Amino acid sequence: MPGAERARLVTHPASQRTGEPDMIVLSEADIRALVDPAEAVALAAEAFRLTAAGEGHALRGDLRADDPRRGCLLLTGSAGPATLTIKSNVHAYPDGPDAPRRWTSLLTLWDWSRAEPRALISAGLFNEHRTAAGFAAGLDRLAAPDAGTATLFGAGRSAPLTALYLTIARPSLTRLYLVGRSPERVRDLAAALAREPALAGIKLVTTATPAEAVAASEIVVTVTTSEEPVFPGKAARPGACIVLGGANRPGAREADDDLIRRADIYLDARKDAFAKAGDLVRAQASGALDPARLRGEIGALPGRALPFSPGADVTVFKSMGLPLQDVLLADALVTKALARGLGTPVDLQGAP
Repeated sequence: MPGAERARLVTHPASQRTGEPDMIVLSEADIRALVDPAEAVALAAEAFRLTAAGEGHALRGDLRADDPRRGCLLLTGSAGPATLTIKSNVHAYPDGPDAPRRWTSLLTLWDWSRAEPRALISAGLFNEHRTAAGFAAGLDRLAAPDAGTATLFGAGRSAPLTALYLTIARPSLTRLYLVGRSPERVRDLAAALAREPALAGIKLVTTATPAEAVAASEIVVTVTTSEEPVFPGKAARPGACIVLGGANRPGAREADDDLIRRADIYLDARKDAFAKAGDLVRAQASGALDPARLRGEIGALPGRALPFSPGADVTVFKSMGLPLQDVLLADALVTKALARGLGTPVDLQGAP
């Protein structure tokens, strides 16, 4: 979506929204009905552009309780006086550290100029689309235009939509390697993806080792909770584009020093990158990260990726996720929901 059109959407006066309910609540089912993946990719690219241009406002906070089994990530962003989002991602292990993690996300969209909430969004599926769309927008700038082979590391909740958005970024894909710590979960993921019409022409491979998969792939995307590297960096195919989507904690990493030594690195935002991105923090501490290889924010690129710097032969996109992605996507979905009569209206004044 063109930047000028997007800017008009997120700064329209509140007076143009007369007749709307005080607030609407969007459920997971509403989000499923409203999201257009191609639009989500365009909005992610616009969020990258706005961030690189220094437009909008963003704040990220990470609240960790003394008990490491509980945490809360807070993301706040605005793209103009008519938009403000406040999102909380809360997790806990209520049944102990060896039991499944419980994770819930809520997002509130506000008309900031009037201090009025417009929507409360159940943001589980919203987050998966927003994150995968960011990966796709990055790949659109950085990956080979005709890439035919990709590897996806991780078989958790982010994996299915990440695979779908890979096909949006590169319709040329014909083979997708699926790699994870649990063979059973990888097989379940493959079975689910095989039922998706968008992946009908793609061969799904579940039996390759991490080294075999990345050696064969022009695109690699990691969406794991791993604390340590998930594949040997020396095995990566020259010219490959690697999206690092996990390890957003200082002590965690998905890429080893060998990969970082080979890579030109692009960021969605410089702010907080060396406070949150373990792949960068740990590579810097080991001396593997050459500051000259940090090519800048992806939204500042005038077109496709720059030529490789001396000694580099792979491209890394370190994706942290941007609050402005939340702002633009939430505003677009709420606008569509109101036009289509979706969502549950809420009368905040309690009128009969």
